[in-house]
Amino acid sequence: MPSSKIRRRQKRTPYAYVRYALYLLREFRGSILAFAVLLFGGGAIISAAYSGKDLSYPEAIYDVFMLVFMESALEFPKEWFLQPLWFLFPIVGLFAIADSVVRLGYMVFARKEKLQEWHVMHASSLRDHFIVVGVGRVGSRIIKELLALGESVVGVDQKQDGQLIDETVDLGVPVIQGDIRLKKTLELAGVQRAKAVIFATDDDLANLDGALTAREIRSDIRVVLRIFDETLATKVATNFDMPAISTSTTSAPSFIAAATGRSVLAGFRLGLSETLHVADVAVSSSKAMEGRSVGHVQQAFGVNIVLHQRGTKTLENPGHDFILEQGDRLLVIAPIDRIARLEGRA
Repeated sequence: MPSSKIRRRQKRTPYAYVRYALYLLREFRGSILAFAVLLFGGGAIISAAYSGKDLSYPEAIYDVFMLVFMESALEFPKEWFLQPLWFLFPIVGLFAIADSVVRLGYMVFARKEKLQEWHVMHASSLRDHFIVVGVGRVGSRIIKELLALGESVVGVDQKQDGQLIDETVDLGVPVIQGDIRLKKTLELAGVQRAKAVIFATDDDLANLDGALTAREIRSDIRVVLRIFDETLATKVATNFDMPAISTSTTSAPSFIAAATGRSVLAGFRLGLSETLHVADVAVSSSKAMEGRSVGHVQQAFGVNIVLHQRGTKTLENPGHDFILEQGDRLLVIAPIDRIARLEGRA
């Protein structure tokens, strides 16, 4: 596949920045709450009990704020129960501010150094994304293909570093490090908000265990498994309503097809050319295909229709003038992004 697609970085939506803000509010909620209690609670006490000057509630809040930085214009109180507050306000206030500054500085450092805390924060900002568990050879290819389709992705792996993980992170994809069988790991990856989870590690039992954990967290999540044992794959697909792909040589598009609900049957590449995929596409009542000729569809979407089926009749290599009808099924060869565009208009 061309490098322009392989190197496509994950885009951030306005929703992602809102999620970033919410994450920061959660992270700093202790300091924010302490400072708010200090200002509003302290302001209420001072406005009610301070005798040195008549203060409205807003004025008292302002004086507490200035007192935190030891810049208050108020005289030291005569009331014994207020006197300790003149020492506590700066200590508590500056501690809350310093804690926030240090934590924010660490998060900036974590982003620069791509530490785990940044990956968790990044993952928390995504919604309707794909989770790819196992950032190995197959997993990294799946991630790149999903990015080529414009999808958001979060990776999960038990290892914290490695060449493929580094390459994935360079694409703007957060990679959560942890045991894939644990709820906490999948929750950090955002399984509650995800579109689908693809388990692509080399460990059949770990894939199955993780898949069941994902379903335990969210019963309607779409799960796809990579399983080497063909018998086990059949049983899983039959009894757990989880697409299970059994061959270790299956290309990444097969996993993506199962996760997205598309009917991509296989993928192949001739020499150094772009990867092509074979897909089963149904003609619906869409004006983009119904009533159009095969030649028109091929030219409009840049695909090659190699097989046409209507009812029980099958036609190989239908002519360019052949008119498509609702309910027809087509076997199409094209790059995966063109197939996705065709299916979106079918």
